Amino acid sequence: MPTNVSIEFALAQKKYEQARTLQEKLAALLEMQKYAPSHKGAENLRAEISRKIKIIREKIEKQEEQRKKTTAKSFSVKKEGIGQIVLVGMPNSGKSALLKALTNADVEIASYAFTTKEPAVGMMDYEKAQIQLVEVPAIIEGSSAGKARGPEVLSIVRNADAIALVLDANNALYEFSVLMNELSNADIRLNESKPKIEIKKSEFHGISVVGEKYLQMPKKELEAYLKKRGLYNVSVILAEPTDYRKIDIALNKRLVYKKALAVLVDKFGSATVPEEIKKKMPALLIRKYSKEEIEELKKALFNLLDVVLVYTKKPGQAPAEKPLALPVGSTIEDVAEHLHQDFSKKLKYARVWGSTKFPGQKVSKDYVVQNHDIVELYC
Repeated sequence: MPTNVSIEFALAQKKYEQARTLQEKLAALLEMQKYAPSHKGAENLRAEISRKIKIIREKIEKQEEQRKKTTAKSFSVKKEGIGQIVLVGMPNSGKSALLKALTNADVEIASYAFTTKEPAVGMMDYEKAQIQLVEVPAIIEGSSAGKARGPEVLSIVRNADAIALVLDANNALYEFSVLMNELSNADIRLNESKPKIEIKKSEFHGISVVGEKYLQMPKKELEAYLKKRGLYNVSVILAEPTDYRKIDIALNKRLVYKKALAVLVDKFGSATVPEEIKKKMPALLIRKYSKEEIEELKKALFNLLDVVLVYTKKPGQAPAEKPLALPVGSTIEDVAEHLHQDFSKKLKYARVWGSTKFPGQKVSKDYVVQNHDIVELYC
């Protein structure tokens, strides 16, 4: 090894030698790569670091595949209804009582910790639509590192459509901090948007950049940064201001993004929602499990799913009792296709009650439907 290495490189090398896990070794190697000497005499050193990074990344990927296979056998909840929302919380936060109040699910409610040992499932009725709620076993400090079957529990959270953090209102800030940290360590981001950055393999030689105007660094520095990570033939597509941090986020394929809200269970009726939580996500207080509180919570949970409920009807008949659930932004044509593919092909126009200026207004197939619209299709 060259003798004229920096202090930063030496410290990173020491971290590598002391690392116990593959993740720790990879982090140390990336740091060594960052501070490695750039002169010609250090070419072999840089090449060796790159080789080790590649090997460790391959090992981590194999571990992840094995973890997925093991997790799938032990903990899995098949999705049902118009969406799946997980109730996530620490021991005795009130998850079971909340699940029972929202779904009438037969769950054990007790004052001792870790009452829920397996996922508990209930179906919540919302305006004749069914939303699946899943109470997962409690998360604790260190769950993301393997404690309390953490990886299995967090795998369900990763797969869900949305998340409700259930907090003891009298200990909300601490519990919120722990849950956010454990979810972050598991590469689960709440109420954040995925960067509009795409980095994909290219069949052409070299690194191409589309949207270079968004780069907050010289293009040559980006190329060098990617090559250090073993990416030599890639296409980088940018649609927002991009720095090194965002490039690292885009390269992390494990990251998932979920909408979330906080539900604070106030057992003594005197708590308030801390401002620190309000800044991160919508938050509701549950004190008496009253009809008004439960209905407000149901609406908030539904809003996490980014769907609209649309009721179809035939001419001269009443609207269907059960609604269709479609992604926000769906059109009349999407409604028709959801009912039957032939409807979409033959569709001429529709009449809509609800979001239109006039009741029963005639609209084209590209009209965007809104929540609670009643739609009458004409082929």
